[in-house]
Amino acid sequence: MRRRMRATALGIRFALELCILTSLAVLAAHLATPVWAKALLGIVFCVTGAAVWGTFLSPKRKYEFGLAGRLALEARFFLSAALILNYIGWPTLAIALVVVAAADRIALALLA
Repeated sequence: MRRRMRATALGIRFALELCILTSLAVLAAHLATPVWAKALLGIVFCVTGAAVWGTFLSPKRKYEFGLAGRLALEARFFLSAALILNYIGWPTLAIALVVVAAADRIALALLA
């Protein structure tokens, strides 16, 4: 049962990571630039976000800088995504993202 709960928490975690990347793409779409620039910036924002996440926060990360550092960087990612969602006019979604991310982080810590 515990194993299944951890797998569910990890699945939610992956969905939350996709939400972060989506918020970056949506930010690019809401910039006052030509469509081609929005598309290019969306790709750049998403690739950069995924690269930073994969390098420092993924289970197969290349660099380790301690639990406190990982938690701080992770919090910055989620809070930045929430700020983006709030900026573009989706405050309820921003709050939901932060609440679900915090609950999932607690669940993963308890199930480790």
